[in-house]
Amino acid sequence: MNTIDRETVRERARQHSARVADFRLALRGGDPATIERARAGAQTAARTLFDAQLETGLITAEQHRRCTAAISSEYPGAEAQA
Repeated sequence: MNTIDRETVRERARQHSARVADFRLALRGGDPATIERARAGAQTAARTLFDAQLETGLITAEQHRRCTAAISSEYPGAEAQA
């Protein structure tokens, strides 16, 4: 039984988009501390979104695995936290 509805997934997708936009702005700004905070926020939002998509059946376990593995390549420096 799914505990997350599709509206929750939509909200998580909006949050992820906002965190990615923050990350891109931080990259333009060039401040390393701001970039790191924004990167961590984007990575967390991505993981939360992927988890919600998996729980609702929108993606398979294999797709979830690939998506979470891809976070490291999308957000430079993420491999240090993985």
